[in-house]
Amino acid sequence: MLHLRQKMGLHQKMTPQQVQYLKLLQTPAAELEAKIKEELDDNPLLEEVSEDEQQQAEQNEITIPIAQSSEQAIVESGVPATEEVERSNDYTLEDFMNDETEGFKAPRISRSEDEEEREDRFQQAAEESFTESLSSQLSLLELSPRMRVLAEEIIGSLDEDGYLREPLDQIVHDTNVYFGEEYTQIESERLLRRIQKLDPIGVAARNLQECLMVQLEAIHEHSPARELAIEILRDHYEHFVKKNYQILAKKLRMEVHDLKPAIDLIQHLNPKPGAPSRPASENTRYITPDFYIEKTPDGKDFVITLNERGIPTLRVNSSYKELAKKHGSNGTKALPNDAREFINKKFEAAKFFLQAIYQRRETLLRVMTSIVHRQHDFFISGEKFLKPMIYKTIAEEIGMDISTICRVVNGKYCQCDYGVFELKYFFSEAIPVDGGEGEAVSNKVVKARIKELIETENPAKPYNDDQLVELLRADSYDLARRTVAKYREQMNIPVARMRKRIM
Repeated sequence: MLHLRQKMGLHQKMTPQQVQYLKLLQTPAAELEAKIKEELDDNPLLEEVSEDEQQQAEQNEITIPIAQSSEQAIVESGVPATEEVERSNDYTLEDFMNDETEGFKAPRISRSEDEEEREDRFQQAAEESFTESLSSQLSLLELSPRMRVLAEEIIGSLDEDGYLREPLDQIVHDTNVYFGEEYTQIESERLLRRIQKLDPIGVAARNLQECLMVQLEAIHEHSPARELAIEILRDHYEHFVKKNYQILAKKLRMEVHDLKPAIDLIQHLNPKPGAPSRPASENTRYITPDFYIEKTPDGKDFVITLNERGIPTLRVNSSYKELAKKHGSNGTKALPNDAREFINKKFEAAKFFLQAIYQRRETLLRVMTSIVHRQHDFFISGEKFLKPMIYKTIAEEIGMDISTICRVVNGKYCQCDYGVFELKYFFSEAIPVDGGEGEAVSNKVVKARIKELIETENPAKPYNDDQLVELLRADSYDLARRTVAKYREQMNIPVARMRKRIM
């Protein structure tokens, strides 16, 4: 039986304008231009300001005295933030129609000639793909049309590293079914060996051992190191992989140091023959900084510049103002209701979009300002001076919600004297320091120290995790062994046994 009842409750619901602002806030500089282009295509009341007018835009940057608090930061802008936001909130379609000026528009950060010269984007010329390169080399093998078909199938089955992971028997079977051919195991193996000698040598190998063997066999100089390397890979591959050099030397009836020429030769071979031949667009990710952080000439201040290269200055299209005036004066017929409703709707959308762009800029600069103040030692002296910091610290300092800080930080990068860093990099957990009263350092500082110790270790006797713990304690970092092992693994550094090298 159905029953009707009333229930009261409170629910939070974001307006479309708030949703739009939050989406723009988490959009990095590399994607913002595309977002604005979409809005320009969708809303006829939005237009770009001409290049001549853009050159007259006022510079919008923040100067941060190192020794002062963020409250004393100077915002160099033509209109105070509160005044601009209040104006855009109260600005109506009637105000726009009666305004003799251009109406409100979104301020733009202008850039100096030096800033325009920053190479924050890299253009990569189109390259021949890995598969296309191999296919073009098949003509050098002078294959019959029948064998060319199987060769194309083999090349098309290679993975991104150039290995043939799919069983050759399965490829031959599928080719026989699809093309009605009868390839024998002998001729398919012979063809695979010929493909493996294409450039890069070792491609189409079925495992690492076969890949290295093909490269060694292709070396024409029959040196003792080459012959020994072939024997090691053919007969003692497992001991080589596990770096059991003592056992390996015993089985080969020689001293450990006698293995060095052959081991060096193997280590200089290419374990992934397909990777270097792929286009850079497939294996390289280029970063566009969202902020540029530079010291002033006197070294006492920082200048934070928001990267808005390619981002146009927007304003409401004045043509619609003239259209509304034309139909509302001198006794002419007023605009139809549906036309006026359309203009009003698009005007409100344009107004809120401009406001969202402006608020995004203000929020980004406020967050970056706070980060620079909190991490000013890092921006002066480098990674060793990074301080532990959490999102809540920045949120409380600038009076924003933690979720807003997360949106700003996620996927954004800054460029400073020490390189390009994701904003997430500046947030890390604290590691207490022995002997310091309440002192702590960032776990990234500890990771850097671990990496430094490993880079300077004796390759013949690398440090194990227990030894790293003792060395860190000498630096006043009291960490458990499992913590050191976790940090080492996060930096993709193998265990001591795998780092061992013959000297």
